[in-house]
Amino acid sequence: FFWPRATPLAMRSVFSSVFSCCLLLAQGGAAALVGQPLSQGRAGRRSAVGMVTAAPELKDKQQSFDTSIAEVPKCPETVWNSENIDLAAVQSPSRVLPVEITAADVPEGMSQEEFFRARRPELLEQLTAGGAIWLRGFDLMKTKEGFASFYEQLELEPCQDPLASVGARAVVDKKSAMYEAVNKPSRAKFFVGMHAESTYKRTNRLGAFVCFKQAETGGEFLLLDGHKMLKDLDPAVLRRLYDKGVRFSNAELPFFDFLRTLPEPLQPLKEPLKGVFKAVAQVAVGAKIDMELELRWDENEEDGLRLLAFSPTQPPVNRHPVTGEPAWFCNVHSHSRYLRDGRDGKLVESSGASKLNVTNMFYGDLSEVSADDLKHIDEVTMKNLVYVPMEKGDVVLVDNYQVMHGRDVFTGERLHAVTWFQ
Repeated sequence: FFWPRATPLAMRSVFSSVFSCCLLLAQGGAAALVGQPLSQGRAGRRSAVGMVTAAPELKDKQQSFDTSIAEVPKCPETVWNSENIDLAAVQSPSRVLPVEITAADVPEGMSQEEFFRARRPELLEQLTAGGAIWLRGFDLMKTKEGFASFYEQLELEPCQDPLASVGARAVVDKKSAMYEAVNKPSRAKFFVGMHAESTYKRTNRLGAFVCFKQAETGGEFLLLDGHKMLKDLDPAVLRRLYDKGVRFSNAELPFFDFLRTLPEPLQPLKEPLKGVFKAVAQVAVGAKIDMELELRWDENEEDGLRLLAFSPTQPPVNRHPVTGEPAWFCNVHSHSRYLRDGRDGKLVESSGASKLNVTNMFYGDLSEVSADDLKHIDEVTMKNLVYVPMEKGDVVLVDNYQVMHGRDVFTGERLHAVTWFQ
């Protein structure tokens, strides 16, 4: 470095900032690199069915800090099969999400556990063909133990959350590989955009979402058929995305704006320090996060100087690993900053992980996706949304490679959980 003449106080301030940022990154500051932002939400838009009585306690003093489950296999690697898809040949699906099965379907004299065990082959076939199954009115899944027994009857094999390495989702129960499903009051007014539970590197095949207590109003579970999205998107918009690929900015590290306001004698340190910070952050991210992220500097007047974490370029369309059918497989609705700000307003000033969990989407060459194209994607998404007002004990099984999920805004306490499967 070139060390300019400067006051001891100014130098001490710079080195203090350098040390603090490096310490934060090295000790796991990068661990919060993926998730959804805390935002100014909309008012609740729809009423859900009324509240139900006592629900299992999902709170655990350690759950916010421990998302690894050593006894459970890691989420499988994403199966990419997206080459040479004939987008013009995509057929409009005739199915309606979700397939509904109720407790009334259980024959007299048969327990609910016996019912699921006996119907296992049929249910799994229905899930692959229909994309999602809503199991309604069952008493078995009203407890954590009953929920675990339910998926054991189907012989489903749990896996860790695709984002387990970053602690993006709290563990509710390690024994049943159960994660929290975005219940926090601080995120109640935040609309969870439609997404597959997936990163470029890891994707679970199936998910089982369970309701232990529905919200006072809103909070409906949302489904989106990836086949319908593929058919309904404007062919020109879809072709641009498919040909260019997409790239997600999964998070930002906003700790470096002080470098823009260094005292004049210290200005020559800006670029060398950027190199130091980026190198330290890249090492921390590589050691902690199982996501193949690349850090890149970004600087503008609104956001200041920050490091953005980008995943590799990926296709927005992917073939199903079992059926081979192509489906929309792009988390733009949840990750696009333009769409998110349009739904929920600009981010409020926040601290901790919420300052890191800011996402966005670009073309594969990192050029901007136009506002018109993003609006069109949003319109098609909202047109095809399916609202599922789950009640206590209800479970929705989702095929993650062909059906996306989300959550509406809500009021009151909401206790939902999810287990992922290989």
